[in-house]
Amino acid sequence: MVSWEFASKELKVDESVVADLCAQSRKSFAGTTELIAKKQELQKKYLDSLESLGISTFDFHATTTSPFITGLGSGHPTETGMILDRNIGVPYIPASSIKGVLRLACAINLAKANEEYAKNGIVPDDDKTLVTYFGSMSQDENKQARGQLMFLDAYPSKSVRITLDIMNPHFGKYYSGENKQPVETESPIPIKFLTVAQGTEFIFRCAFMPLGNKTLSDSEKQTVQNDVDAMFKTAFETVGFGGKTAIGYGRFKMLEA
Repeated sequence: MVSWEFASKELKVDESVVADLCAQSRKSFAGTTELIAKKQELQKKYLDSLESLGISTFDFHATTTSPFITGLGSGHPTETGMILDRNIGVPYIPASSIKGVLRLACAINLAKANEEYAKNGIVPDDDKTLVTYFGSMSQDENKQARGQLMFLDAYPSKSVRITLDIMNPHFGKYYSGENKQPVETESPIPIKFLTVAQGTEFIFRCAFMPLGNKTLSDSEKQTVQNDVDAMFKTAFETVGFGGKTAIGYGRFKMLEA
């Protein structure tokens, strides 16, 4: 699906390849509805099995309010990749990425609630709440602990629509090291890349698995529920998922259950 050509003695990707990939993906993803439904069913059954063991589980439905980019920096012939699930071939959000975003969202919430953290501009890694939910890799073996929040990969709720977008770097020669200073006389060369369209619904699932198979009291379960709700709200609306979140990509709106 990717072709090359020689130009000025250099091997270059065909300029139309990203647009071709976009068109092809729309045809391919149209037939994945049943596969996505099976994936969602498997994840739901897994959480149901955890619930039967007394483990608190959570699922959040959220829709993208801006284009979403997944795996833009991954290795790809066009240099603008996209992460696809290896089995059903649709864009998804890896559990490890969700955990990283949620940890940041948790730290933001802690900083808002703690005057000392807000004043210093940092939430220490050994904060009790951070360690409880996300674990600790402390140099001290006695302080090391696994996080008690377990995340599943997030998949769309139904078929995905891919859109074409561009980034427009104005100082290519400066970024490549050819120029020592960025100058305004360069001609920008748009770089095309693929995004998941705005308005796509994803389902995020996680579970709170206490250390030592501890049984939580009702008040403890409610505390965990409130904390997880707040983390996801901040992650969806403030932090964002995927690439280019600093300029507004990857924002979500939580849907009512």
